[in-house]
Amino acid sequence: MDENDSFFKLKEQLEDAQKLMGRMEQYIVEARGVLQSCIRRQSEFQYAYLGDMIQETAKTSERLTDKLRRMTLEIVVNPKEYEKYKEDLVLIHGIELEYKDEILRVSAPVLIPHRKDCYTDYLYKPLHTAFRNWCMQRAEEKLEIPTYTNCTICFVHVYDETLPLARVRDHDNYEEKHVQDIITNFFLQSDSGLYTNTCHVTRMGEEDRTLLYVMDSSKFPAWISDFGKETGIEKNHE
Repeated sequence: MDENDSFFKLKEQLEDAQKLMGRMEQYIVEARGVLQSCIRRQSEFQYAYLGDMIQETAKTSERLTDKLRRMTLEIVVNPKEYEKYKEDLVLIHGIELEYKDEILRVSAPVLIPHRKDCYTDYLYKPLHTAFRNWCMQRAEEKLEIPTYTNCTICFVHVYDETLPLARVRDHDNYEEKHVQDIITNFFLQSDSGLYTNTCHVTRMGEEDRTLLYVMDSSKFPAWISDFGKETGIEKNHE
């Protein structure tokens, strides 16, 4: 491919990105109109439709982000610059990892997708990048990278307490497998049911987020008994 072909390809990619931006703006305008209607009528009658518009906006935004990421990979030829870009992505997404008392804690500022959602990369790709960067940094600093054989993974789903309770999903409606696969790739010897247990907890909090706790199964009973004190989030919703 010569230089002109490369520029033509970039031109097409930028045009596609601009179309996605236009579509996203349309969804936002529609969502604002629905929200104003809810406020005016003081009713949650159209709340489901508002949620649909927000989801479409978010999915379109993710497609736009994915397209721009691919363009970045094509244009940025300096490996150090690209690695810095990927590190910045983890900070932008707000994913945090902490290892303390042989328990790995992961915090992500989003809820795990519904198991029927067709677009889930908004969580899984940044999560994979965050795990990889964290492990690389630990290796460089000669710090322990935990590996679990018989373990329990606890998924804590925290919902924004100011939003309708109808948003809260049953535990069997979360797409946990992809998250568990990523955890397995970095920290587990096996994700077989013989060696790995999962636990789901739902709580109300100041904002939507997901907390993941990975620990040896022998630690789980004591940990879960102190769970509320450790997290500072409550089960009951007044």
